[in-house]
Amino acid sequence: MILKIISGILGIIGLCWLALLFSSRAILVSERVEEATLHQQLVCTYFNGSGTMRKEYWYSKSDRFGRAACPRWETVREAE
Repeated sequence: MILKIISGILGIIGLCWLALLFSSRAILVSERVEEATLHQQLVCTYFNGSGTMRKEYWYSKSDRFGRAACPRWETVREAE
C-alpha cells in the first residue's frame, strides 16, 4: 500500500517535471528583495525543467513603479 502511494507521488512529480522540460514555461522557486545602487530590486528564481533561471525586476511595495511580487509562471525565451 505504501509502495503504491510513493510510486504514485513520484509518477506525478515526474510528469510535472517532463511538462516543464518540454514546455516554454518556468515555475517560481524563490523570490527576494536586494539592494541595488539606486533602488531595490526583486530577484526571482524559476525552475524550467532543465535548470534554474534568474529574473530581476524593479521593486515597489505599492506595485506602481515596479513589482511587489514575482509572477508565479514565466515564459522561457528560445535560444538564439
